[in-house]
Amino acid sequence: MKKLVYILSIIAVTLVFTACENSWIEEPANDLQEKSAHKDKLNGFDEWGFNWQAQQFNGYLINMILGDHYFEGWAHYQQHVYNGEGIEFWQMLQTVYGYFHFLMPMELLDVKLNAHWNDGLISKDGVYPATWLNSDAWISFKYSGKDGNERWSHFRKLVAAKTGDHLDKQDTNGDGVIDMYDDLGTWYNADGEEIGFESAYWPELIVVQVVNTGNVPPVFYAEYVSPWGPGYGHYKSE
Repeated sequence: MKKLVYILSIIAVTLVFTACENSWIEEPANDLQEKSAHKDKLNGFDEWGFNWQAQQFNGYLINMILGDHYFEGWAHYQQHVYNGEGIEFWQMLQTVYGYFHFLMPMELLDVKLNAHWNDGLISKDGVYPATWLNSDAWISFKYSGKDGNERWSHFRKLVAAKTGDHLDKQDTNGDGVIDMYDDLGTWYNADGEEIGFESAYWPELIVVQVVNTGNVPPVFYAEYVSPWGPGYGHYKSE
């Protein structure tokens, strides 16, 4: 449960390295700042794999990073589409955008992703809200790939925090420092019940379920299910 992912749940990225990498790109606005969506194609699947009206993504994980409206204004936004070209494509991205390895490890280049979300997370116009707190937002991801001839998959489900929910962070690795990456905390509701664990990159979203099959890469979370239940209905605002 405590394993760090690089970005993987890409829709909202907190890029802590941008302060020292601003020679490549300008630092974006605050996480979840409302922004206008790219309006070229909101109906049906676009070339990256987004169907904004249907609120889903289906395609290569790397194309989610390349085509997500969240990255509008970033140097790499909608400049390339991956179609299985292989390592040369990755090397090109890293050469042109020196920060790209921070967004996703090279080992996940050919990983596929299927994601679904609701209006609380992103509108059907592809616009992010100013905040996810009390939004009843949810999103699910299913990553899949191959390890040799064996297939693997990683499924995770996240929900938005509500007023009264609180995060408890501990020094789990015993180094004397509570680190935002290595020491992912546990979320509790107002009654003190555990509802999930912290998403390192999305501070207002809570991981409530993880299901792994096969030899899942170590950058993914270990299996988990919220003691309060993984169903979306548990987390709706009353």
